[in-house]
Amino acid sequence: MQRVLITILAFLIVFAFIGGCSTVQKMPGMSKIASPKKKTDDGLYRKVPASMRADVKEAEFDLKRAKANANLADAKLKLSELKKEREILENKYAKHNTNLAAVLVKKADIRVAIKKLEAIDNSNLGNKEDNIKSIASLKTKKLSFESDAIEIKADMDTTKLKIKELTKKIVIHQKKIKKK
Repeated sequence: MQRVLITILAFLIVFAFIGGCSTVQKMPGMSKIASPKKKTDDGLYRKVPASMRADVKEAEFDLKRAKANANLADAKLKLSELKKEREILENKYAKHNTNLAAVLVKKADIRVAIKKLEAIDNSNLGNKEDNIKSIASLKTKKLSFESDAIEIKADMDTTKLKIKELTKKIVIHQKKIKKK
């Protein structure tokens, strides 16, 4: 009987810790920097004469300016992240372009080899069967490179589209920053 009670007590303690930890999570909308708690009572502050509120007005103005500066810094950070993302995409586009060029060179090289073998075959030189098989094999490789080129071009087109979309977002963010 004691084992059962100890087990139940252990489970209750564990659930208490789990429940306590889950309720102390960060509340949505809370900033990373905790704002000071209201130590003044607004009702009492209203009774302060207007001539003695100048320092408070100045502090409120400084607070508004600090918030505006924080918003501007956030906007600049977002802009920087967008530019970095665009740069990554531009590098990706350049790599696709390099890959496409390499594939086109291989395709052209195979085309030359095909034309040479066709010229040899048309001149009735070499073994006719071997010539036909070699030409067919090279044409298959050429088709493979054409397929690769099509895929690379599709990747380039989608990357270019993403770059254009990011560029539009960057322009919008730059306009927002200039307004601030």
